[in-house]
Amino acid sequence: MFSSAEAATPGTKPASQRRSRETRDKLITALDELLREKDFGAISVAEIANRAGVSVASIYQRFDNRNAAVAILIALYLRRVTQWWSDLADGASGRAGSSSLREALVLVGRAAWRQFDDLRYIMRPAYLQSRLHPDLLDEHWRTQEEGAVGGFLSLLRDHAEEIRHPDLTRAASMVTYFFNLMFLGRLLHPEGMSGWDIPTEGDEFAEELADFVCGYLGVTRTSGPREQAAS
Repeated sequence: MFSSAEAATPGTKPASQRRSRETRDKLITALDELLREKDFGAISVAEIANRAGVSVASIYQRFDNRNAAVAILIALYLRRVTQWWSDLADGASGRAGSSSLREALVLVGRAAWRQFDDLRYIMRPAYLQSRLHPDLLDEHWRTQEEGAVGGFLSLLRDHAEEIRHPDLTRAASMVTYFFNLMFLGRLLHPEGMSGWDIPTEGDEFAEELADFVCGYLGVTRTSGPREQAAS
C-alpha cells in the first residue's frame, strides 16, 4: 500500500533487503508511538532506536545522517496520510454523489476535520519540520497542492450550473487556498483559537466553510442540515 510513497521519501536510503525494510518499519512505528506520548522536539534518535529495539547505527544506515529523526518523521507522515486517504476512499466507495455543491463542500470539510483529529500529532511536527528542512517535503507539498486544486476544479465543473463565478480555474485555486488556510490555522494553533467565536465541532465548522465558499462562488444558498432542522 505504501511502496510508491516510501520509495520517494526524502532522507530515506534504499531498503532493498527484507531485513532492512523491517528495521525501517520498526523505526517508523517507534516514532509513531513516541509522538503519542510527547512532542517531536523532545524525542531523540537514541530514544527512537531504543523503542524500536535496534541500534542507533541502524538508523543512520537507513536515514539521512544529518536529520535522521526528521527523515523518519517524514516517512511516518507520508505513510499515515496515504493510509488515511486510502481507508477513506474504501469506506466511501459505492456512496451516491452529492446533490449540490454546498453538500459536496461540507463533505470535504468534514473529511479534513477528521483527518486533522486523527493525525494532528504527526501532521503538525511534519509541517513545521518541512519548513525548517524544505528539501525534504517541498516537492510533496507542490504535488499535494496541484492535486487539491485539480480536485476542486473537477468538483466546480461538476456543479458549474450553480456557480456565477466567471473563472472556474481561478476559483478552484482560491477555494483550495481558503480550505488550506482554515485548516492550517487549526493544525498549528488549536488552543489559540479557543477564544474565538468559531465552531468547535467538525460538522458545524464544515458548514461554515461551505457557506463562505458558496458566497465567494456566487452560489445560490441551498439548505443544509441546520436550516432543515429549523424549518
